[in-house]
Amino acid sequence: MGQAKTKQRAAFAPQLIEEWEAGDCVNFAVGLARLTGWLLHVDWWSTSTKHKEDMPLDQLKPLRLYVADNYDRIFDVRGGKSIHEFNERILVKLIRKNGFGNGGVYTRFYDEKKLSSLPLRIQPNEAMIARAMEEIRASPHFLAAIPARTQPCIPAYKAAQFTYGRCSAYAEAMHELTGLQPAALLALRFSPQFEGTRRSDTGYFHSVVLHPDGMAEDSWGKASVEEIASRFGVIEFKISVDEHQRVVEKIRLSTPDIYEIAFQDAIEIIQVHRLRL
Repeated sequence: MGQAKTKQRAAFAPQLIEEWEAGDCVNFAVGLARLTGWLLHVDWWSTSTKHKEDMPLDQLKPLRLYVADNYDRIFDVRGGKSIHEFNERILVKLIRKNGFGNGGVYTRFYDEKKLSSLPLRIQPNEAMIARAMEEIRASPHFLAAIPARTQPCIPAYKAAQFTYGRCSAYAEAMHELTGLQPAALLALRFSPQFEGTRRSDTGYFHSVVLHPDGMAEDSWGKASVEEIASRFGVIEFKISVDEHQRVVEKIRLSTPDIYEIAFQDAIEIIQVHRLRL
């Protein structure tokens, strides 16, 4: 799956952009996620200067909704941008406009069904989502600049869940259902902007299954091993079947119930969406 790297300009009338932004881009983001199959994100603001990944929702204020791929591209009402560009050109201005002082941004991804239970300023509206989808379809250049997901694909929210912390269970489920060999990817070198990434002593950062043609596959679908590694900022790595097994055994021993739930969830998702049984 290729990554769209060209800069994408805003493709919509200024009054439409202003209307969507007045609603935190909720309806636009939901419509775009439905059309592309990519992942819904919410950026939240916290007034706490102490960053905690488990910061409760009642201590967060919504900033903006958008759609992102599985790499570093964000697709917004003002066009496609890298995460860095989006932060600098959109979020910083939004934070200043709202008069927020010290604090920090929390980025979290969601299934569309979850949005109604979140403390958003604006809740999704079906009529406005439908209108946003019409406007998006009427801007073919905007859609063409968004890479298509690899088919067959599982729902983006599930793919993201199995990317972070549950990839070993997904690889084991793929092995169970397809016979493909599960393996670990071990980082030897990161790109400069990812040098601070936490890693294990072995360099383990992800599990995949290996295809006979040399390609690999994880919850986002089949791709080259290099492409999958690049999503984590890894530019040099090695593959280890043994390390994957050690990772799985460690998780099974430390959190057996959590692992089993993740494994069974992966089995069901793969059967329904990946194998189309």
